[in-house]
Amino acid sequence: MANPFVIGSDTAQNPGTDLPVFKEFAWDFEHDRFLYENNGRHQIVEKNEAIKVWALHALKVERYRYLAYFDDYGIELEPFVGTGPNDSARSSELFQYIKEGLLVNPYILDVTALSTELDHKKITMTLQLETVYGSTSVGIEV
Repeated sequence: MANPFVIGSDTAQNPGTDLPVFKEFAWDFEHDRFLYENNGRHQIVEKNEAIKVWALHALKVERYRYLAYFDDYGIELEPFVGTGPNDSARSSELFQYIKEGLLVNPYILDVTALSTELDHKKITMTLQLETVYGSTSVGIEV
């Protein structure tokens, strides 16, 4: 199972695939918490918006560290923290780890780095995700 955040499947199918519509709990990344409806239930997002939520959560989880997640979920960031200079070679290697971590999701078909900015100790990447629903982009700071 590649998506520990999925909340169940829908009978509606994606066009051209046998995958159910991708759904996820809505997440407020600014305040790092779930979003709720007025009646107290979790808000649900679908398709590319749900894939963004899944991807940004997967990018926050250190792979192999937590028993709550499958071994193929998350990315390995620890080798990059405090072990070497943040340069273009390092950001290229980091992108490969990110791409590998995101491509475990069967709804994500390809990952491309749109931009990479190096600012002393911080690498900021904007990623384009090609999904079964089309293109979407997400940003990450390391």
